[in-house]
Amino acid sequence: MKWVLFMLLMAPLFLLFSAWNHDEYIQTKLRAELKEGMDLATHDAALQVNKVQREMGDIQFVREDAERALLASMERTFKLDDQLQPLTSSVWKSKFEVVSLQYVETGSFPQNYNSGPPYYYIDLLRGPSVIAIVKVEHPRYYGVSDHFSYIVGSSHEYIP
Repeated sequence: MKWVLFMLLMAPLFLLFSAWNHDEYIQTKLRAELKEGMDLATHDAALQVNKVQREMGDIQFVREDAERALLASMERTFKLDDQLQPLTSSVWKSKFEVVSLQYVETGSFPQNYNSGPPYYYIDLLRGPSVIAIVKVEHPRYYGVSDHFSYIVGSSHEYIP
């Protein structure tokens, strides 16, 4: 009888620990997937250069095409609609927000990039680059982990 009571009292603790452990695993996995997906999206955006300028030796991004390519890549990778809301088949539960999209086309390379507050994204740029920072809330499946937002920056340079 003593063991039955012990198991009945320990079962909720075990379930709580299991839920917390699963939330932590998802948190780590989603952070890595978010970074990889944003790296792919900035890569796609960095390919959108003015071909005439490129032939003259100057790299200049076609900003409308670059933004369109970035958003299309994010929609495919993260299973989002055109408003950056997750589809039902997506693991994400909240809307993605592109909080910063910048283009560095001039200057001497390599150069250090620092977005400063409030995002503090730092990278070494080796050529003309597209830099994007996104913000999305952590999907708390069990409600055990803390409520927070992922803020992930990514950059990709166009090196001819």
